[in-house]
Amino acid sequence: MHTVELLDRAIERARQLGYEIRHEWLGGKGGGDCELAGRKILFVDLACPPEEQLAQVLEALRRHAARPAA
Repeated sequence: MHTVELLDRAIERARQLGYEIRHEWLGGKGGGDCELAGRKILFVDLACPPEEQLAQVLEALRRHAARPAA
């Protein structure tokens, strides 16, 4: 499977987990997830190549999985 397909699947999984996905130009400094006013937001840095974008999303999914259940 190609990186872009994996990225699409990872982003879809993040959406299913309640993340709002924001594709932003962050100058290659990287994206990541945060919670703002009770909303889970995942920033994907468009300045990064797909491999790095995938790493950003997967890291957010790993952190989500490691959080204790509410």
